[in-house]
Amino acid sequence: MLAEYESQQILSLGEGYYTPHYQPILDVGNRNIIGYEVLGRVFSPESNQYHSLGYHFHNPDTDTVRLVHIDRIIREKAIKHVKETGLKTKIFLNMMPNFLSMVYTGEVLDIKRLHILHLIDKYDINPNDLVLEITEDKFEGNIEKLLYIVSLFRERGIKIAVDDLGVGFSNLERIGYIHPDIMKVDIKIMRESLNRRSFKNVLSAISEMSQRLGSQLLFEGVENEEELYLALSMGANLLQGFYFSRPALDFQDKKRFNKTLKTSLEKFSGLRFLEILENLRKEQSFLDQFVDLFKDLETSSEEKMTDALNSILDKLPLETTSVLVTDMHGYQVTPTFKREAYDLPWTRLLTEVGNNYAWKPFFIRHKAETYHSSRVSGFTEPFHDIETKRQYVLFTLNLGENHVLILRLDWESY
Repeated sequence: MLAEYESQQILSLGEGYYTPHYQPILDVGNRNIIGYEVLGRVFSPESNQYHSLGYHFHNPDTDTVRLVHIDRIIREKAIKHVKETGLKTKIFLNMMPNFLSMVYTGEVLDIKRLHILHLIDKYDINPNDLVLEITEDKFEGNIEKLLYIVSLFRERGIKIAVDDLGVGFSNLERIGYIHPDIMKVDIKIMRESLNRRSFKNVLSAISEMSQRLGSQLLFEGVENEEELYLALSMGANLLQGFYFSRPALDFQDKKRFNKTLKTSLEKFSGLRFLEILENLRKEQSFLDQFVDLFKDLETSSEEKMTDALNSILDKLPLETTSVLVTDMHGYQVTPTFKREAYDLPWTRLLTEVGNNYAWKPFFIRHKAETYHSSRVSGFTEPFHDIETKRQYVLFTLNLGENHVLILRLDWESY
């Protein structure tokens, strides 16, 4: 970071010192550079090198009016450069909502004052090639005004991205209001997820949310192979980071990283294939054991089912942590048999008899698959238990036509 005295001087330089740099964004599908994020840089005469302006844009004490002016300088230089080079590429421009809120204060918004739309017309740029990244995690302005401005951008064909997912506490609100074309995952949450399972689960939730919304998922800040594989495992459509390239003064050959990414994708695909095969093997191994273990329960009456279940507890795999039986309507008909660890005794929870599981997604899916394809058993996806901090799966099995066995397995200890 610049020294404090130099930091203040940086914002008072002439227009020629402020320069856009371009960091490539790769499409996982075709492995080519399909766009660039425009990043503000300033040339410091004292240090004789370029410095990032990010610190200033996120510093609440910085002169906002001056920052808006610098932001416009960099944005116009970038769009002009695209026009002059004739390159067909997407340009990702950062947009801070609070800046818009401060600049457009009137009751009636004058569209001509929207700088980006002005630049599109001035340089005859295709709006479909522009992506606006809504970068701020704390917005203090009028949300209706912001949404109206966003709608104006969309009407011109500009795509909208929500940046810094995983930072701050307003992400869900921003996503809900804006319904972005692209969701951009922050570097911090990706790095944390490599060491802490809770962050990885959050990342999985973001991935699933992007699929449900139909938004592309862009992982920024990818710096090494491990982070690349994590991004791919989460369904990344787009990639950005030092692993490929630092921001540069000019554009690059769109196929420059094609071979590198091709090799990485093939390696990842092979590793993921083996991982899925191993999970399928685990499931089949358990299924083979359970079919024999529970076949006698199918003919048991509800009155005898508890005793029958109790008699086979010691034969269950060591990974089993709980087991119970419900009727087809989801009402629990046996106690829950539970143990905290494989070497601890089973306990019987009578208070849970009568609980209903019919509303649980896994139970509804089990019933639907039974009805649709006569499937009698299944495994859920692994899930995290917040108390034990471990991963588990649920196994469901039809016991005859009237009952369903629900068994929980420790998926980590296998």
